[in-house]
Amino acid sequence: MNLKITFGRWTAELYQRAIHVTREPDPHCPNCAGSRGGWIPYGDDAEWDECPCLDQLRTWRLPLWPGARTTAEEPF
Repeated sequence: MNLKITFGRWTAELYQRAIHVTREPDPHCPNCAGSRGGWIPYGDDAEWDECPCLDQLRTWRLPLWPGARTTAEEPF
């Protein structure tokens, strides 16, 4: 079961082993207007560049580690 929560430009998805946090393009950006996934064309060829409204890393994965295991062993 996955849980997805959206806060403005941010989306957090909860999976069994990790939380994925993603930032979407700015819908008010004068360069890309939030369309095309934050990519803007440049030059005469069909070349694309990332819009400045996005960082190069726009998805973070936060692993969920299992809880600490307790042992019933004596310390000595």
